[in-house]
Amino acid sequence: MKKNNPTDILFYISFAIVAVIAGFFDKKYLVFALPIMIISIGIGYVKNVEKVNIWYIISLLSMIVCDILIYSDFVGNFSIICLLTACYFLMCSLALRKYVAFRAITKNTFWSIPLIVSAALIAYLIVSIFNLLVDMVKDAILEVVICLFFSTTHILISYMIYKRDTYKEAFKLIVVSCLCIFIVSLLPINEMFYSNNIFTVLVNIAHVLSLYLFMQFLIKTHPEKDVTEKTKKYL
Repeated sequence: MKKNNPTDILFYISFAIVAVIAGFFDKKYLVFALPIMIISIGIGYVKNVEKVNIWYIISLLSMIVCDILIYSDFVGNFSIICLLTACYFLMCSLALRKYVAFRAITKNTFWSIPLIVSAALIAYLIVSIFNLLVDMVKDAILEVVICLFFSTTHILISYMIYKRDTYKEAFKLIVVSCLCIFIVSLLPINEMFYSNNIFTVLVNIAHVLSLYLFMQFLIKTHPEKDVTEKTKKYL
């Protein structure tokens, strides 16, 4: 992306506004700031690719609606928020489908000590948070399960792309996955159990970075027709 172009400036300004609102003002104003920030990311993406990935555009639209509902009434809109979040992860997964070498996937792809330990820690985190909030979300258990299923699917797809070590930008997908885990874990606590401005700032900075890094991956990385034949390693 060209430096200091209007799209970048719009993103940086909207990012700063989101951070300031999250830290010093009523977070209900994020209803207006976050959609502008996401739109700036969408414009930056469209201007820097030859062929638009429609699944990615749909993911941004679903996230705009999701953010509006989150900071309008998180508890009242919880079920819809879960479904929209699931839709976002599903669309992002579909946006990545051309980057995955399905024929190259073997049992060794998922059999490693670091991955097993990481999966166990994530599972423990999810169970702990669920036990903390279960009384508040007992009427939306199905929606929570759907959200967790598609978020986990997206993380696995990101891991498969990274594991193949074919794309030099693939590490960004792992960072995005970590940010998504952080957001999904902390946001319900902040909105339903213990509200804190620091949490709001951290969640929204992670939210913006996850969207931006994912967009950067799509812009800078072109899917290979057959990544199994590509032997050059970048990481």
